[in-house]
Amino acid sequence: MLHIICALKPESRPLQEHFELRPLPGAASIYQNPEARLTLTLSGIGKSAAAAAVARTRDHFRAGRSHAWLNLGIAGHASLPLGQAAVINKVTDAASGKTWYPSLVFTTTLPARDLLTLDQPDNDYREELFDMECAGFFQAANECATLELVQALKIISDNADQSMDRINPDLVSRLVTQNLPVIEEVIEQLLALSELQQRLNDPGPDYHVIIRHRHFTVSQGHKLQSSLRKWRALYPGDTGLADRLAGMKTAADILRLLQDELAKTPIRFNK
Repeated sequence: MLHIICALKPESRPLQEHFELRPLPGAASIYQNPEARLTLTLSGIGKSAAAAAVARTRDHFRAGRSHAWLNLGIAGHASLPLGQAAVINKVTDAASGKTWYPSLVFTTTLPARDLLTLDQPDNDYREELFDMECAGFFQAANECATLELVQALKIISDNADQSMDRINPDLVSRLVTQNLPVIEEVIEQLLALSELQQRLNDPGPDYHVIIRHRHFTVSQGHKLQSSLRKWRALYPGDTGLADRLAGMKTAADILRLLQDELAKTPIRFNK
């Protein structure tokens, strides 16, 4: 699943129409497509609003670490033309100096740019993108998901020749609309990464069989999931593990056996 966070309605409107995102009953400013693979949350302007939108979305969908996140919206730049889209490879919070480095593990035709998040609108155009939400988004989303699943895509809405005073809702929606093909390209790749991460995180059907009749603490449950993922990687065709563990009565005994067996079989890499 992929969660998009947008600050403004004009940014979100073309996405809602193109991806058939519909309002969710009882969830303020949250939209979802019919396949339940894609959501969009309107945050409002500013870092705190973006962080709150991430938290609201996370709680509503009980988002796990395999869910992907995308901050999509407009940004300013000194010289890039209006409508130029870019993915972000460095985000800096101007107020705190804190920095995030998104891990761009997917292929895209878009350029990668640095971005500075400001607390107030600013007409001092610079050779890095700037907005008012991205740092707040990364602060919150990096606590929800793995690094490569948290990304940002920005579209230039103003520059030194065409300042932010000229920005209006119709212009913003038009700029997003003209970039829908590249936006869809990034969304599809993030969805694919999310689904891959979900499969890698899945401990498999043996997990539920094993815990059904035995008490595992939270810590033991995490260790069991980790051991079962390693087991599946080493023995992908083994479907009888739960049956072989059926006679073991305690969580500690099961974990000890799994760890002993895994230690005997080192992971080998093909040359």
